[in-house]
Amino acid sequence: MENSKISQNITYEVHIKKHINHFIIFIFTLVFCQTAFPNSISVTPDSLFIDVQSSSTATVKILNDQKSPLSNVPVTARSNKESVAVVAPSGGLTNSNGQISFTIAGISNGTATITFNSNTLSKSLPVSVISNIAPCAIASSSGGGVDEFGPEMMNDELEKEDCHYHWIRTQNKLGQRKHGWIRLDWGKEVTITRMTIQTTDCNESCGEDSNDFDYIDSGRNVGNGVVQYLDTDGITWITDDEFIEEIGDVEYLFPEPITTKAIRVKKISPSTQCNGQQSNPVVFEWKVYGTPSCN
Repeated sequence: MENSKISQNITYEVHIKKHINHFIIFIFTLVFCQTAFPNSISVTPDSLFIDVQSSSTATVKILNDQKSPLSNVPVTARSNKESVAVVAPSGGLTNSNGQISFTIAGISNGTATITFNSNTLSKSLPVSVISNIAPCAIASSSGGGVDEFGPEMMNDELEKEDCHYHWIRTQNKLGQRKHGWIRLDWGKEVTITRMTIQTTDCNESCGEDSNDFDYIDSGRNVGNGVVQYLDTDGITWITDDEFIEEIGDVEYLFPEPITTKAIRVKKISPSTQCNGQQSNPVVFEWKVYGTPSCN
């Protein structure tokens, strides 16, 4: 009789342990699935550079634990520096693709962070609002125009139509070709994303004929050049890239934002596709976009 009770207790104990084990496995599976594959939030792009008084778009995407898009999910957006950048709308619902787009507008030069929130999820987007910072740099060149045509004409904030320009000598006294260079020095670290070199488009300009004071012969454009920036050691120049056989204004985009104290364009020469003088290229204005501002 006593042995029978012991046997029965063992049977109950085994039976209970089986149920406990199943229950533990169920709880573990539930917790693991929820922990290992939670809902997620992402933002495209992962960083943003925009000009002052312009705008761009950021897209937020919400996925569930199975990596499928979640629709009708509320998402809010907020800027930590509305004097630099603002975001609109302030909130909304994701579409059938689990996405919602926001417009970010640049107000003034500087950096800001846009934070997107959805329930317990949060994602931040760093934003840099850029402007032309060339005017607060010191301009120099390998030689050429002086006085009314000196290097400081390249960053005096006077546009192409004003016919204020600097010309770079690309011939020696014997008439032999040589490469020229132009340079901007800030004296402090700046972050740069792109630049524009306003030059001629192969044709003559700034006057009716060569008797005019500002007259520019054809074939004096900045058509070729190697773009470099000064390394943090203050000595080494790093080559970013080059532009070749450009006609008209040079629009140059750095592959990645660079931080430096100076930039230069070496091996400057006119485009061989242009007829005319083929020497002493002209720079009306050199604009460099980045942060911080000149103010």
